[in-house]
Amino acid sequence: MTKDHMIPLDEALHIVDETLAGVKPIGETVAVRQAIGRVLLTDQTSRLDLPPFDKAAMDGYAVLADDVRDEYRVLETIAAGQTGRSRLVSGCCVKIMTGAAVPIGTGRVIMVEHTEQHGEVVKILRHDEASNVCRQAEDVRRGQTVLSAGTTLGVPEVTHLIACGLADVEVARRVNVAIISTGDELIDNPERLTPGKIMNTNGPMLAALANEYGLIMVSEKVLPDDREATVEGIRRAVANADMVVLSGGVSAGDLDLVSDALVDAELTVRFSRVAVKPGAPMTYAFGRNKAVFGLPGNPVTAFLMFHVFVLRAVARLTGSRDLVREYTFPLARDWKRRKTHRTDYVPCRFTHDGTLEPVGFHGSAHLAALCRADGFFIVPVGRVKVHAGAPLSFVSIGRVGAL
Repeated sequence: MTKDHMIPLDEALHIVDETLAGVKPIGETVAVRQAIGRVLLTDQTSRLDLPPFDKAAMDGYAVLADDVRDEYRVLETIAAGQTGRSRLVSGCCVKIMTGAAVPIGTGRVIMVEHTEQHGEVVKILRHDEASNVCRQAEDVRRGQTVLSAGTTLGVPEVTHLIACGLADVEVARRVNVAIISTGDELIDNPERLTPGKIMNTNGPMLAALANEYGLIMVSEKVLPDDREATVEGIRRAVANADMVVLSGGVSAGDLDLVSDALVDAELTVRFSRVAVKPGAPMTYAFGRNKAVFGLPGNPVTAFLMFHVFVLRAVARLTGSRDLVREYTFPLARDWKRRKTHRTDYVPCRFTHDGTLEPVGFHGSAHLAALCRADGFFIVPVGRVKVHAGAPLSFVSIGRVGAL
Protein backbone atom coordinates (compact mmCIF):
# COMPACT_ATOMS: atom_id res chain seq x y z
CA MET A 1 0.00 0.00 0.00
CA THR A 2 1.46 3.36 -0.99
CA LYS A 3 1.84 6.04 1.62
CA ASP A 4 -0.53 8.42 -0.18
CA HIS A 5 -3.28 5.84 -0.85
CA MET A 6 -6.46 6.97 0.92
CA ILE A 7 -9.00 4.32 1.86
CA PRO A 8 -12.65 4.69 2.92
CA LEU A 9 -13.42 4.83 6.63
CA ASP A 10 -15.42 1.59 6.53
CA GLU A 11 -12.50 -0.23 4.94
CA ALA A 12 -10.10 1.08 7.57
CA LEU A 13 -12.39 -0.07 10.38
CA HIS A 14 -12.71 -3.48 8.72
CA ILE A 15 -8.93 -3.80 8.58
CA VAL A 16 -8.69 -3.18 12.34
CA ASP A 17 -11.38 -5.80 12.96
CA GLU A 18 -9.71 -8.29 10.64
CA THR A 19 -6.23 -8.00 12.16
CA LEU A 20 -7.56 -8.39 15.70
CA ALA A 21 -9.98 -11.23 14.94
CA GLY A 22 -7.45 -13.88 16.01
CA VAL A 23 -6.39 -12.12 19.22
CA LYS A 24 -8.42 -13.71 22.00
CA PRO A 25 -9.22 -11.88 25.24
CA ILE A 26 -7.25 -13.00 28.29
CA GLY A 27 -9.58 -13.84 31.17
CA GLU A 28 -9.35 -13.53 34.91
CA THR A 29 -11.77 -14.06 37.79
CA VAL A 30 -12.56 -11.08 40.00
CA ALA A 31 -15.02 -10.30 42.76
CA VAL A 32 -18.25 -8.85 41.42
CA ARG A 33 -17.81 -5.82 43.68
CA GLN A 34 -14.48 -5.10 41.93
CA ALA A 35 -15.78 -5.61 38.40
CA ILE A 36 -16.99 -2.11 37.49
CA GLY A 37 -15.89 -1.31 33.94
CA ARG A 38 -14.84 -4.89 33.17
CA VAL A 39 -16.14 -7.01 30.29
CA LEU A 40 -17.83 -10.35 30.90
CA LEU A 41 -16.28 -13.32 29.09
CA THR A 42 -19.05 -15.76 29.97
CA ASP A 43 -22.82 -15.61 30.30
CA GLN A 44 -23.97 -15.13 33.88
CA THR A 45 -26.91 -17.14 35.26
CA SER A 46 -28.80 -16.31 38.41
CA ARG A 47 -28.42 -18.45 41.51
CA LEU A 48 -31.66 -17.08 42.93
CA ASP A 49 -35.23 -16.28 42.10
CA LEU A 50 -35.93 -12.54 42.10
CA PRO A 51 -37.89 -11.82 44.13
CA PRO A 52 -36.96 -14.89 46.23
CA PHE A 53 -40.51 -14.99 47.69
CA ASP A 54 -43.87 -13.27 47.27
CA LYS A 55 -43.40 -9.87 48.88
CA ALA A 56 -45.31 -6.68 49.56
CA ALA A 57 -44.68 -3.91 47.04
CA MET A 58 -45.64 -1.28 49.63
CA ASP A 59 -46.78 -0.78 53.20
CA GLY A 60 -50.34 -1.96 53.72
CA TYR A 61 -52.64 -4.83 54.68
CA ALA A 62 -52.46 -8.30 53.09
CA VAL A 63 -55.82 -9.95 52.40
CA LEU A 64 -57.15 -12.96 50.48
CA ALA A 65 -57.80 -12.40 46.78
CA ASP A 66 -61.61 -12.59 46.83
CA ASP A 67 -62.14 -11.26 50.33
CA VAL A 68 -63.48 -7.76 49.63
CA ARG A 69 -65.05 -5.95 52.57
CA ASP A 70 -65.00 -2.61 54.38
CA GLU A 71 -63.29 -3.81 57.57
CA TYR A 72 -60.78 -6.50 58.57
CA ARG A 73 -59.38 -7.75 61.83
CA VAL A 74 -55.62 -7.34 62.03
CA LEU A 75 -53.93 -10.60 63.01
CA GLU A 76 -50.33 -9.37 63.28
CA THR A 77 -47.71 -7.03 61.82
CA ILE A 78 -44.84 -8.29 59.63
CA ALA A 79 -41.75 -6.16 59.02
CA ALA A 80 -39.21 -6.67 56.24
CA GLY A 81 -36.88 -9.52 57.17
CA GLN A 82 -39.50 -11.23 59.34
CA THR A 83 -41.91 -14.09 58.65
CA GLY A 84 -45.47 -14.18 59.88
CA ARG A 85 -47.04 -16.73 62.20
CA SER A 86 -50.73 -16.26 61.41
CA ARG A 87 -52.77 -18.05 58.77
CA LEU A 88 -54.63 -15.61 56.54
CA VAL A 89 -58.40 -16.23 56.61
CA SER A 90 -61.51 -14.47 55.37
CA GLY A 91 -62.34 -11.34 57.33
CA CYS A 92 -58.79 -10.99 58.61
CA CYS A 93 -55.67 -9.27 57.35
CA VAL A 94 -52.01 -8.91 58.17
CA LYS A 95 -50.37 -5.53 58.41
CA ILE A 96 -47.21 -5.70 56.31
CA MET A 97 -44.25 -3.51 55.45
CA THR A 98 -42.68 -2.98 52.04
CA GLY A 99 -40.42 -5.89 51.07
CA ALA A 100 -41.75 -8.30 53.67
CA ALA A 101 -42.87 -11.81 52.70
CA VAL A 102 -46.65 -11.90 52.42
CA PRO A 103 -48.63 -14.72 54.08
CA ILE A 104 -49.57 -17.78 52.00
CA GLY A 105 -52.76 -17.09 50.06
CA THR A 106 -52.32 -13.31 49.86
CA GLY A 107 -54.13 -11.97 46.81
CA ARG A 108 -53.46 -8.29 47.30
CA VAL A 109 -52.07 -5.67 49.64
CA ILE A 110 -54.28 -2.68 50.38
CA MET A 111 -52.17 0.48 50.62
CA VAL A 112 -51.91 1.90 54.11
CA GLU A 113 -52.80 5.32 52.66
CA HIS A 114 -56.26 3.93 51.80
CA THR A 115 -57.04 2.73 55.33
CA GLU A 116 -57.70 3.78 58.91
CA GLN A 117 -56.75 1.44 61.75
CA HIS A 118 -58.44 1.54 65.14
CA GLY A 119 -56.99 -1.02 67.51
CA GLU A 120 -57.29 -4.47 65.95
CA VAL A 121 -59.71 -3.33 63.25
CA VAL A 122 -58.75 -1.60 60.00
CA LYS A 123 -61.32 0.31 57.97
CA ILE A 124 -60.89 0.37 54.18
CA LEU A 125 -61.41 3.76 52.58
CA ARG A 126 -60.64 2.57 49.05
CA HIS A 127 -59.89 -0.83 47.54
CA ASP A 128 -56.85 -0.94 45.24
CA GLU A 129 -57.13 -2.30 41.72
CA ALA A 130 -53.47 -3.37 41.73
CA SER A 131 -52.37 -6.40 43.73
CA ASN A 132 -49.36 -4.57 45.19
CA VAL A 133 -47.64 -7.94 45.49
CA CYS A 134 -44.34 -8.82 43.81
CA ARG A 135 -44.51 -12.53 42.96
CA GLN A 136 -41.58 -14.90 43.42
CA ALA A 137 -39.33 -15.05 40.31
CA GLU A 138 -41.43 -12.52 38.37
CA ASP A 139 -38.20 -10.63 37.55
CA VAL A 140 -35.63 -13.44 37.30
CA ARG A 141 -35.79 -17.22 37.66
CA ARG A 142 -32.97 -19.29 39.13
CA GLY A 143 -30.75 -20.54 36.27
CA GLN A 144 -31.86 -17.77 33.92
CA THR A 145 -29.15 -15.92 31.96
CA VAL A 146 -29.13 -12.39 33.34
CA LEU A 147 -26.10 -10.89 31.55
CA SER A 148 -24.39 -12.14 28.42
CA ALA A 149 -20.72 -12.35 27.50
CA GLY A 150 -19.47 -9.07 26.06
CA THR A 151 -21.38 -6.92 28.55
CA THR A 152 -19.39 -4.08 30.06
CA LEU A 153 -20.28 -3.96 33.75
CA GLY A 154 -21.54 -0.68 35.12
CA VAL A 155 -23.10 0.02 38.50
CA PRO A 156 -26.57 -1.35 37.52
CA GLU A 157 -25.07 -4.58 36.11
CA VAL A 158 -22.85 -5.21 39.14
CA THR A 159 -25.78 -4.54 41.48
CA HIS A 160 -27.93 -6.96 39.48
CA LEU A 161 -25.30 -9.71 39.70
CA ILE A 162 -25.07 -9.26 43.47
CA ALA A 163 -28.86 -9.47 43.74
CA CYS A 164 -28.73 -12.72 41.76
CA GLY A 165 -26.34 -14.23 44.30
CA LEU A 166 -23.16 -14.04 42.21
CA ALA A 167 -19.92 -13.27 44.03
CA ASP A 168 -17.26 -13.76 41.31
CA VAL A 169 -17.20 -13.32 37.54
CA GLU A 170 -14.83 -14.12 34.70
CA VAL A 171 -13.86 -10.94 32.89
CA ALA A 172 -11.37 -9.83 30.26
CA ARG A 173 -8.04 -8.59 31.54
CA ARG A 174 -7.67 -4.86 31.11
CA VAL A 175 -5.84 -3.76 27.99
CA ASN A 176 -2.34 -2.35 28.63
CA VAL A 177 -1.58 0.71 26.53
CA ALA A 178 1.59 2.68 25.87
CA ILE A 179 1.14 6.32 24.84
CA ILE A 180 3.72 8.19 22.77
CA SER A 181 3.62 11.85 21.74
CA THR A 182 6.06 12.93 19.04
CA GLY A 183 7.58 16.31 18.27
CA ASP A 184 10.48 18.57 19.25
CA GLU A 185 7.97 21.35 19.90
CA LEU A 186 6.27 19.62 22.85
CA ILE A 187 6.88 20.69 26.46
CA ASP A 188 5.11 19.93 29.73
CA ASN A 189 6.06 23.04 31.72
CA PRO A 190 4.47 26.37 30.70
CA GLU A 191 7.42 28.22 32.22
CA ARG A 192 9.59 26.74 29.47
CA LEU A 193 7.42 28.09 26.65
CA THR A 194 9.47 29.84 23.99
CA PRO A 195 8.62 30.75 20.40
CA GLY A 196 7.91 27.55 18.46
CA LYS A 197 7.13 25.46 21.54
CA ILE A 198 3.63 24.29 22.55
CA MET A 199 2.16 22.47 25.51
CA ASN A 200 1.99 18.69 25.26
CA THR A 201 -1.77 18.23 25.32
CA ASN A 202 -2.14 14.91 23.53
CA GLY A 203 -0.19 12.86 26.05
CA PRO A 204 -2.31 13.92 29.06
CA MET A 205 -5.50 13.75 26.98
CA LEU A 206 -4.85 10.22 25.74
CA ALA A 207 -3.81 9.12 29.23
CA ALA A 208 -7.07 10.51 30.63
CA LEU A 209 -9.10 8.79 27.92
CA ALA A 210 -7.30 5.51 28.62
CA ASN A 211 -8.19 5.82 32.29
CA GLU A 212 -11.79 6.76 31.49
CA TYR A 213 -12.26 3.61 29.44
CA GLY A 214 -10.55 1.26 31.87
CA LEU A 215 -7.22 0.80 30.10
CA ILE A 216 -3.99 0.37 32.04
CA MET A 217 -1.39 2.89 30.93
CA VAL A 218 2.03 1.28 31.17
CA SER A 219 3.94 4.29 29.88
CA GLU A 220 3.54 7.83 28.54
CA LYS A 221 6.52 9.17 26.58
CA VAL A 222 7.44 12.17 24.46
CA LEU A 223 9.80 11.39 21.58
CA PRO A 224 11.82 13.90 19.56
CA ASP A 225 11.65 14.23 15.80
CA ASP A 226 14.37 11.66 15.33
CA ARG A 227 13.90 8.45 13.37
CA GLU A 228 16.13 6.22 15.48
CA ALA A 229 14.59 7.48 18.73
CA THR A 230 11.10 6.94 17.30
CA VAL A 231 11.91 3.39 16.18
CA GLU A 232 13.39 2.52 19.56
CA GLY A 233 10.44 4.09 21.41
CA ILE A 234 7.97 2.09 19.34
CA ARG A 235 9.90 -1.17 19.90
CA ARG A 236 9.94 -0.68 23.65
CA ALA A 237 6.26 0.23 23.74
CA VAL A 238 5.27 -2.81 21.66
CA ALA A 239 7.30 -5.08 23.95
CA ASN A 240 5.61 -3.77 27.11
CA ALA A 241 1.98 -3.13 26.10
CA ASP A 242 -0.96 -4.79 24.37
CA MET A 243 -1.54 -1.66 22.31
CA VAL A 244 0.47 1.43 21.38
CA VAL A 245 -1.07 4.84 20.64
CA LEU A 246 1.12 7.51 19.08
CA SER A 247 0.13 11.06 18.22
CA GLY A 248 1.82 13.30 15.69
CA GLY A 249 4.36 12.55 13.02
CA VAL A 250 1.96 10.81 10.60
CA SER A 251 1.43 13.50 7.96
CA ALA A 252 3.56 14.22 4.89
CA GLY A 253 6.19 16.61 6.26
CA ASP A 254 9.93 16.03 6.31
CA LEU A 255 9.83 15.26 10.03
CA ASP A 256 6.72 13.07 9.96
CA LEU A 257 8.65 9.93 10.77
CA VAL A 258 6.12 7.58 12.35
CA SER A 259 5.07 5.55 9.30
CA ASP A 260 8.68 4.76 8.32
CA ALA A 261 9.60 4.11 11.95
CA LEU A 262 6.77 1.57 12.22
CA VAL A 263 8.25 -0.34 9.30
CA ASP A 264 11.74 -0.12 10.84
CA ALA A 265 10.26 -1.54 14.04
CA GLU A 266 9.17 -4.60 12.02
CA LEU A 267 5.48 -3.78 12.06
CA THR A 268 3.19 -3.95 9.03
CA VAL A 269 1.52 -0.65 8.19
CA ARG A 270 -2.00 -1.55 7.11
CA PHE A 271 -3.10 1.97 6.21
CA SER A 272 -1.79 5.52 6.56
CA ARG A 273 -4.52 7.65 5.00
CA VAL A 274 -8.26 7.44 5.64
CA ALA A 275 -11.07 9.35 3.94
CA VAL A 276 -12.26 10.99 7.15
CA LYS A 277 -12.32 14.61 8.31
CA PRO A 278 -10.67 15.41 10.59
CA GLY A 279 -8.17 12.56 10.59
CA ALA A 280 -6.96 11.88 7.05
CA PRO A 281 -3.38 10.90 8.10
CA MET A 282 -4.74 8.25 10.49
CA THR A 283 -2.23 5.37 10.54
CA TYR A 284 -2.53 1.77 11.71
CA ALA A 285 0.12 -0.94 11.99
CA PHE A 286 0.03 -4.48 13.29
CA GLY A 287 2.66 -7.00 14.35
CA ARG A 288 3.36 -9.59 17.04
CA ASN A 289 -0.38 -9.55 17.82
CA LYS A 290 -0.07 -5.89 18.80
CA ALA A 291 -2.14 -3.00 17.44
CA VAL A 292 -0.30 0.28 16.93
CA PHE A 293 -2.20 3.47 16.11
CA GLY A 294 -0.67 6.66 14.75
CA LEU A 295 -3.12 9.46 15.47
CA PRO A 296 -2.77 12.84 13.77
CA GLY A 297 -1.17 15.40 16.07
CA ASN A 298 -3.88 18.06 16.27
CA PRO A 299 -5.70 17.43 19.56
CA VAL A 300 -9.31 17.44 18.31
CA THR A 301 -8.34 14.91 15.65
CA ALA A 302 -6.42 12.77 18.13
CA PHE A 303 -9.43 12.87 20.46
CA LEU A 304 -11.82 11.83 17.70
CA MET A 305 -9.61 9.11 16.22
CA PHE A 306 -9.12 7.63 19.69
CA HIS A 307 -12.89 7.17 19.90
CA VAL A 308 -13.29 5.93 16.33
CA PHE A 309 -10.32 3.56 16.07
CA VAL A 310 -8.61 2.90 19.41
CA LEU A 311 -11.79 2.13 21.32
CA ARG A 312 -12.92 -0.16 18.52
CA ALA A 313 -9.70 -2.14 18.98
CA VAL A 314 -10.22 -2.21 22.76
CA ALA A 315 -13.64 -3.73 22.17
CA ARG A 316 -12.13 -6.45 19.97
CA LEU A 317 -9.34 -7.18 22.47
CA THR A 318 -11.77 -7.54 25.39
CA GLY A 319 -14.67 -9.22 23.60
CA SER A 320 -16.95 -6.31 24.43
CA ARG A 321 -19.58 -4.67 22.34
CA ASP A 322 -18.52 -1.42 20.68
CA LEU A 323 -17.69 1.18 23.32
CA VAL A 324 -18.74 4.08 21.11
CA ARG A 325 -22.34 3.79 19.97
CA GLU A 326 -24.05 5.80 17.28
CA TYR A 327 -27.50 7.36 17.67
CA THR A 328 -29.71 9.22 15.21
CA PHE A 329 -30.98 12.76 15.77
CA PRO A 330 -32.34 15.49 13.47
CA LEU A 331 -30.20 18.45 12.44
CA ALA A 332 -31.23 21.83 13.84
CA ARG A 333 -30.42 23.86 10.71
CA ASP A 334 -29.12 23.47 7.18
CA TRP A 335 -25.47 22.42 6.83
CA LYS A 336 -23.35 22.13 3.71
CA ARG A 337 -19.79 21.56 2.59
CA ARG A 338 -17.74 21.92 -0.58
CA LYS A 339 -15.80 18.64 -0.69
CA THR A 340 -17.62 15.35 -0.32
CA HIS A 341 -14.95 12.64 -0.71
CA ARG A 342 -14.49 12.11 3.04
CA THR A 343 -16.72 11.18 5.96
CA ASP A 344 -17.09 14.33 8.08
CA TYR A 345 -17.29 14.33 11.88
CA VAL A 346 -18.66 17.73 12.91
CA PRO A 347 -18.54 18.91 16.56
CA CYS A 348 -22.08 19.66 17.69
CA ARG A 349 -24.33 20.17 20.69
CA PHE A 350 -27.94 19.47 21.53
CA THR A 351 -30.53 22.23 21.36
CA HIS A 352 -33.39 22.43 23.84
CA ASP A 353 -35.65 20.49 21.43
CA GLY A 354 -33.26 17.57 20.93
CA THR A 355 -31.82 18.59 17.57
CA LEU A 356 -28.13 18.88 16.71
CA GLU A 357 -26.39 22.13 15.85
CA PRO A 358 -22.72 22.59 14.94
CA VAL A 359 -20.50 24.45 17.39
CA GLY A 360 -18.01 27.06 16.22
CA PHE A 361 -15.02 25.08 14.98
CA HIS A 362 -11.87 26.66 13.59
CA GLY A 363 -9.99 23.49 12.81
CA SER A 364 -8.62 20.37 14.44
CA ALA A 365 -6.44 22.27 16.92
CA HIS A 366 -9.50 24.06 18.36
CA LEU A 367 -9.84 22.36 21.75
CA ALA A 368 -12.36 24.92 22.99
CA ALA A 369 -14.86 23.50 20.49
CA LEU A 370 -14.75 20.16 22.32
CA CYS A 371 -15.60 21.91 25.57
CA ARG A 372 -18.82 23.23 24.02
CA ALA A 373 -19.74 20.03 22.18
CA ASP A 374 -21.86 17.06 23.22
CA GLY A 375 -20.38 14.98 20.43
CA PHE A 376 -20.05 14.77 16.64
CA PHE A 377 -22.63 14.35 13.90
CA ILE A 378 -21.49 12.29 10.92
CA VAL A 379 -21.91 13.29 7.28
CA PRO A 380 -21.30 10.38 4.87
CA VAL A 381 -19.24 10.50 1.71
CA GLY A 382 -20.97 12.11 -1.27
CA ARG A 383 -23.43 14.26 0.65
CA VAL A 384 -23.11 17.98 -0.07
CA LYS A 385 -25.95 19.43 1.98
CA VAL A 386 -28.02 18.29 4.94
CA HIS A 387 -31.34 20.05 5.46
CA ALA A 388 -32.73 21.03 8.83
CA GLY A 389 -34.70 18.16 10.33
CA ALA A 390 -32.82 15.49 8.42
CA PRO A 391 -31.61 12.59 10.60
CA LEU A 392 -27.86 12.16 11.08
CA SER A 393 -25.76 9.68 13.01
CA PHE A 394 -24.34 11.10 16.23
CA VAL A 395 -21.61 9.90 18.61
CA SER A 396 -21.37 11.35 22.11
CA ILE A 397 -18.16 12.50 23.79
CA GLY A 398 -16.77 10.28 26.50
CA ARG A 399 -18.18 7.33 28.46
CA VAL A 400 -20.68 9.68 30.13
CA GLY A 401 -21.72 11.76 27.17
CA ALA A 402 -24.90 13.58 26.32
CA LEU A 403 -27.02 10.43 26.62
